[in-house]
Amino acid sequence: MTNEEINELSDVLLQSLYEYHFANNGGSYVLPKAMVNTDLNSKQAIEYLIEKEYAIDNGQGSDNLVLAITAQGMDYIKNK
Repeated sequence: MTNEEINELSDVLLQSLYEYHFANNGGSYVLPKAMVNTDLNSKQAIEYLIEKEYAIDNGQGSDNLVLAITAQGMDYIKNK
């Protein structure tokens, strides 16, 4: 997958996190790490979002990714 394709997938995932945040009163999206690790493209897109500080993973030390959009991620979506 090219960098451009990773960026496009990252944008889709970030938009989903944005919508999930408001639909669930600021809730985080929980994904099993085993599931994410089987899809390299999604894993790269999620890592990109975390690296850019558009999302955070609050699931350290667990078997799940607990993804939440950051204020910076919200600004990115609003200004896109």
